[in-house]
Amino acid sequence: MMPPCPRNAWVSYLRVSTPEQAERELSLPAQRDAVQTFAKRHNACITSEYVEPGSSGKNPHRPAFRRMLEDVFAPNSDVGTIVVHHTSRFTRDATQARIVKSKLAKMGVDVLSVCQDLHKDPMGKLMEGVFECIDQYESEINGVRTAAAMREAVKQGFFPGSTAPYGFRTVPVEIRAGITRHQLVPCEPEAEVVREIFRLYISQNGAKAVARLLNQRGLRYRTGAFWRSQLVINVLEQPAVAGIYKWGRHKDRPMKRNSRSESLDLAVQRIVDPDVYELARRLRSERDPKKYGGRGASPEHVFSGLIRCGKCGATYQTETSGKCIDDGIYRYCYYNCRTACRVGKEQCSGFRISTVDLDAAVLNHIAKSVCTPERARHLLKHLRIKKAKHDTEVQEIVSLWHSLITANVSIGRSYVHHLVAKINVHEKSIEVVARERTGCVT
Repeated sequence: MMPPCPRNAWVSYLRVSTPEQAERELSLPAQRDAVQTFAKRHNACITSEYVEPGSSGKNPHRPAFRRMLEDVFAPNSDVGTIVVHHTSRFTRDATQARIVKSKLAKMGVDVLSVCQDLHKDPMGKLMEGVFECIDQYESEINGVRTAAAMREAVKQGFFPGSTAPYGFRTVPVEIRAGITRHQLVPCEPEAEVVREIFRLYISQNGAKAVARLLNQRGLRYRTGAFWRSQLVINVLEQPAVAGIYKWGRHKDRPMKRNSRSESLDLAVQRIVDPDVYELARRLRSERDPKKYGGRGASPEHVFSGLIRCGKCGATYQTETSGKCIDDGIYRYCYYNCRTACRVGKEQCSGFRISTVDLDAAVLNHIAKSVCTPERARHLLKHLRIKKAKHDTEVQEIVSLWHSLITANVSIGRSYVHHLVAKINVHEKSIEVVARERTGCVT
């Protein structure tokens, strides 16, 4: 077994929340210079930096932050120190800070702040916790002040958000010298698509069917992405298209609705008639699968979370014919590309394959790669069993081992997730990709 790699490397994490911060004293270049000077003062060098150009410190799923933690927690990582400009750059959630830093400390990784150069004694740890609580307090106070300013803007008839709902665009309005607000007005190209979505949905098409029809006509979402059912539902449930934008309907993550007294109505130019909007909402309620039970959930299979489409790279999901249930289990069940199922054949033609056929094929492939006579002999030696007198005895062990993997689903699943990183399904072949720590599956 190889000895663990010494953790001597220093990395930096730089973050700003908004473009306004990037222009002030918390700009990324200023943070970078301060971090590098701090490292030189400690006779160290920053070997890698992770930059978050615009993300809230309370968001635990920041891409660069998650990538940094993945690299630090990697088995062969040599990172021993993470440097930030200020404790608030690392996170503005005191609880998250304690949890993450505790896990890093167990790995022998320190988190150092340029502005708060604290010692690693009890007093230093106490002060670090105080700074983390202050960071969270400042974030929450800023949120309260921002929300109050946004409420006042809505009362004055202005749109306080950063992204207009689909079908609209924002127009700047200068209310006085140096002060600019924005108003919502229909974006005619998108507005016409909104009207078409309502026409298609009301004419007995579901959200998925509407998305496929839009894609077939060459229409794309504002980002250039293909339409999918959730994007269609978002348009159908947006009250702004009927003339009233609801501001403050939801709290911060997770999405929780505010009370009606906390939300405000902003009158905007409507795109569809209110009666048409209400009819679509009523149809949506009547088709709600939560009220009217549809098909039962597909069972979890051996490759859940591992199998991917060889054409577009999307994960596979299970689908059934909806018929022929035996003891609550569908007799006919398939793996199919998630993109093909949820967006349509226009983005990916996909390839559907029976769960029984794919499970058997890959488990047999793994069994042939793992259950070799050499491994069987090594296993017998490891268990301190006397060397087999004849190759036939070893072959019997191999055959038994092979049958356990291929016949027992629970054993097969444990082997698959231990050995396999992902499985790419092509129309004429199956590619089994092994995890890095093993070399037995190809």
